Amino acid sequence: MTTVILTSILLTTIGVVVFYATSLIDAHRQSMEYEAGKNLMVYAAMALEQVALGTGGAREVRFTLSTAGLNFVDSPLGKLEVYINGQKVLEHRPPAVVLKGGPLVTPVFRLLRPEAEVNSEAELRRLIVEAGEPMVIVYESFNREALVTMIAPRVRVNYLGVFRVARKPGVFVPYNFFEVSYINVTFGRLGGSGHIPLVMRNVGVRVVEYLFQTKSIEVRCVLDGQEETITLEGSSGAEGSVVVVRVADVIVSTG
Repeated sequence: MTTVILTSILLTTIGVVVFYATSLIDAHRQSMEYEAGKNLMVYAAMALEQVALGTGGAREVRFTLSTAGLNFVDSPLGKLEVYINGQKVLEHRPPAVVLKGGPLVTPVFRLLRPEAEVNSEAELRRLIVEAGEPMVIVYESFNREALVTMIAPRVRVNYLGVFRVARKPGVFVPYNFFEVSYINVTFGRLGGSGHIPLVMRNVGVRVVEYLFQTKSIEVRCVLDGQEETITLEGSSGAEGSVVVVRVADVIVSTG
């Protein structure tokens, strides 16, 4: 009887040790894969912005996933509307690429791109940025599972300067020039498992000019009830303003 009791205790102890050791190894593996996926998502956001507004062409980021997965969500934040001096110039539902971590990963909210140690939630809600500021944002959160979201819900507004416009042959009038840029992301062919290439391809840039008889412009963005407005002042010697709306069409796919 003593032998049976001691054997049972020993087997129980070994089972508990093996269970916790396996759980720790699995948690470490999931955490390592999740951290690597976070870095790749930040790199993908930089590549997306470069493809859209920089060099063009296509870029690829390859994910190796076993405990994590990639989800593609059509419009998690709703509809984005952009107005210039009260005139609607853009409407789109920005989609998102979401990395889902393993069941043993439990992060907290953190803004990964752009990095913001203070007022990160206020930075996350920004809809209008200036030259040099990121348009594609990446953040991690926890909603019953670990999530890393990459989305481009921002417009970039920039003052280009004063240029002379031919009002009639031989007559050139100075106008303030502003640029409003946006990345129009759509999904292409999706699917795959294990080794997944995330391909971002620039398929064209649309440029539309708007003429206003004002020396300044007001840009207003509305996204799912959230609103942000900015006023840009131009040169007082100009006759009016020309706003160049530049929309880069980028297809995100897994092949």
